[in-house]
Formats: sequence, C-alpha cells, structure tokens
Amino acid sequence: MKKILITSCVIIFFSCTTKPWEKEAAKNWCIKDNQTHIDNGSVTAEQANKICDCVAEKMFAKYKSEAELNADKYNQMIVGKECIEAIEAAK
Repeated sequence: MKKILITSCVIIFFSCTTKPWEKEAAKNWCIKDNQTHIDNGSVTAEQANKICDCVAEKMFAKYKSEAELNADKYNQMIVGKECIEAIEAAK
C-alpha cells in the first residue's frame, strides 16, 4: 500500500498542468488519483483523505509554484512517504 500511494502522490503532482497553485486543488488531485485504491479497498476513503491532506499541506508549504514542485521529484516521494508513515503511526 505504501508504494502504491507514494507513487500515486508523485504522479498527481506531475500531472498538474496550468491550474492555480492552491492547497485544495492539490488535495483534490490526490484524492482523484487514488480513487482506484479507494474503490478496490486497499485504502479507505478516510485514510486517503488524511494522506492527501498531509501531502497537500506539505507540498503547498514547501513549494511556491507548481513548476517548482514538478522540478523536485525526489522530495515529492519523501513527503508522500512521511505522510503515509505519520497516518499509519496515528492508528
């Protein structure tokens, strides 16, 4: 599950185009990208929501633009992993 979500989170932010750089948009892209995992039961909607909240918050705080975010692939994966670990530890 961790690898799937980390990969999904990274793909989300790479797929961003010219939409405005805002936290809520990042969260919505994350949820939409993970809908398959929610539908097949590998991740609950609540878990995906918490992970996407965390990812969107950290990405929005760390990067000033979508272009800056897309240029930093490695740290995107780290942020996704940190959020997944934090959500799992809180269980």
